[in-house]
Amino acid sequence: MKKIILGVCLLMAGSAWAQDKYVPTIKQGTKLAYSAFLNGQTFPCTFSFDSVATGFLKMGWNVEGFGGGTWVMKSKSLESGLKGFWDQPSPGTEQVLADDQTAIVFSKAQWDQLQKDKKIDLDNQSFSVKTPNEQQQLKITGKPVDAFFVENAAGSTRIWILNNAAFPVMLKIEGNSLGADLTINSVE
Repeated sequence: MKKIILGVCLLMAGSAWAQDKYVPTIKQGTKLAYSAFLNGQTFPCTFSFDSVATGFLKMGWNVEGFGGGTWVMKSKSLESGLKGFWDQPSPGTEQVLADDQTAIVFSKAQWDQLQKDKKIDLDNQSFSVKTPNEQQQLKITGKPVDAFFVENAAGSTRIWILNNAAFPVMLKIEGNSLGADLTINSVE
């Protein structure tokens, strides 16, 4: 009887903990505010889901003091892209990303790999799901976020991915050798 009571208590505690995780709503019109760190400088940037349709995503971007523009991801990149777009953006332009690239979101193939194999391939690196320690638990406005924490084999690059099949958003990246480190601050 004690084992049953203990089991029920543990189940309830686990359920309460899981329910406390924040899952921001991502849809057309959502704006994501980040802090970016590149070449020793930190600056604010914003990404927005400007147009969302099956096989199409137009994402706006704005970097304070630099400008803004849009990136377009079409069906092939959203389905099977395995590379991030890390080039310096061009203010005032709409840039269609290559079929193998995505920006801020992960492709369906990457999401499926994350679910099935507990790993994800990005930019010719493999990242494995890890359990974050207390300092690595990502929070937005003080609330723990329902996110996957993945790390490359060397432990030099870490990524936090929103647990959302429709929009697996890159919430944070540390140790990015190809571009800026990003940390999400808010979701509107």
